[in-house]
Amino acid sequence: MKKTILLILLTISITSCKSQEEIDFKVGYLPNYNYTLTQKQISENNVKYIASDKILQNLKNNGVENPTITKDSSLLKSVSKTGKQKGNEFPIDIELLESNNPTLTSGTKFFGKSIDGKTKIDSIYSSTMTEEKKRTLLPAMESMMNQIKYPNRKIKVGESFEQKNPMSTPIADVTIEMEINSIYTLKKVENGIGYFDLDQVYTIKSATKDYEMELDGIGKGQIDYDIEKQFFTKFYLEMEMNLKTELEVFSIELQTKSITDQTTEIIKASR
Repeated sequence: MKKTILLILLTISITSCKSQEEIDFKVGYLPNYNYTLTQKQISENNVKYIASDKILQNLKNNGVENPTITKDSSLLKSVSKTGKQKGNEFPIDIELLESNNPTLTSGTKFFGKSIDGKTKIDSIYSSTMTEEKKRTLLPAMESMMNQIKYPNRKIKVGESFEQKNPMSTPIADVTIEMEINSIYTLKKVENGIGYFDLDQVYTIKSATKDYEMELDGIGKGQIDYDIEKQFFTKFYLEMEMNLKTELEVFSIELQTKSITDQTTEIIKASR
């Protein structure tokens, strides 16, 4: 009898250990939940101009410092509320609670739905935004929310998966098309949370004008994933990127550093 009990306890223990070594990885909104997101971002840009003494003097005369160092910080707090599921879809309402973005002001609301895991934005409410701006922002917002697609599969501790996503960055009158290669590694699982390390590499793909460009950059961060709620509750990333470009009469060296700190509180909706 004692041996039987011991065998049962041992089996339970082994099963429990195995469950902590692998997670069923899915990322997306679930119906009837409230997602309160708080995002803080700090960035610093260092622009150095390389040119003849005459051009550098002209820049100085026009109030342009060399190098030009700018620092910026942004704060965004929002709540996304999902409703009851009907068939393959459920509603999603997003409201900006706090924002220092002059376009996306507090009180701005987005109304849409989730259809088969893809977000569709139907309309925007804003007391300050013009109708033209709404028409421009609506597809951009929808594209941003659907841009990153995570794999839907089981992941073991120590296992990694890789993603490649495009990103556009305007510099002066040039738009630079980049690719972000992200590697997510599951480090451990504790108390229903999967802890990932994130490593990123940034590479240039193309620019809208025929300028010589060199770009390299890396990012390192950590992500906490709520297994039951199938969503990230913490996202932290430190990024550094260097760009060199040869323009017609001078060259630019740009160094960008940023820190993104994002948390999401997820609670079951009362309705």
